[in-house]
Amino acid sequence: MDQSLQNALRNLSRYGNSFGAPPKARPRWTERLKFSIKDARKEPVRYLWFVGDYASFDPRVAQATCAAARVFHKAGLDFGILYESEQNSGNDVRLAGEERLFETLREKNLKALGRAHFETIITTDAHSFHVLKHEYPSTNGARQVLHSTELFRDLILDGTLPLRHKLRMRVTYHDPCYLGRYNAIFNAPRRVIAALGLKLVEMPLNREYAYCCGGGGGRIWMENPPAFQGRPAVARMREAATLKGVHTVVVVCPKDLVMFQEAVRTIGLEDRLEVKELSELVEQAMV
Repeated sequence: MDQSLQNALRNLSRYGNSFGAPPKARPRWTERLKFSIKDARKEPVRYLWFVGDYASFDPRVAQATCAAARVFHKAGLDFGILYESEQNSGNDVRLAGEERLFETLREKNLKALGRAHFETIITTDAHSFHVLKHEYPSTNGARQVLHSTELFRDLILDGTLPLRHKLRMRVTYHDPCYLGRYNAIFNAPRRVIAALGLKLVEMPLNREYAYCCGGGGGRIWMENPPAFQGRPAVARMREAATLKGVHTVVVVCPKDLVMFQEAVRTIGLEDRLEVKELSELVEQAMV
């Protein structure tokens, strides 16, 4: 087994996250905010935000995670998180072959969810969205699992999301595997992009034909083998770079943000492309 994959699985087994961070460090990102987020284990909330590992621990994603929190807060959402009781959702663990570890992580998350009081689960992580929606039994009366793009769409439609101005940029959008091909959620993010005043220029490969970012199935924890010719994330960013007048790639998953930012640096396109999580652009339009 790839050594980096071994390390990730060992961390997941020991700490409940692939970063090897103690559970108490999971909510540390909330210290950047000027408001407190409810603890869904201690008080009832309408929305339970399942944050996910990369959104919680990776410093490259912290800005987007905080932007999402501020958008939820400004929209007046009654939301909370599980703090240190949240574990990795287990989606990529299972696909990497560790079925028993997946079951252990799921059992711990279900126990934490069972102690919380909420109506709907939301997440900004497409991998977590997929596994929570399809491979976790409904818990504590939760009837719905929403990706943040679906929530943003609904808030815009009912006028709850106070968009102050149009952004008026040309952007392209990447469909993450676990939101697009696996769950056929193609329109919600595009409707949000349009509502922000952004001009969407589609990549040649989009919707169900979009490339994978290369991070799914545990690949984000693995090194590329010597014979491997080209990384999917690099190919995807080269595709984006061919679009006239487009300087921003919009993503809606923390792993996409990490993989594409690294790809942009690898091929020297930092002056040509920037990668933005949709929550950051929604917040810009609200200011």
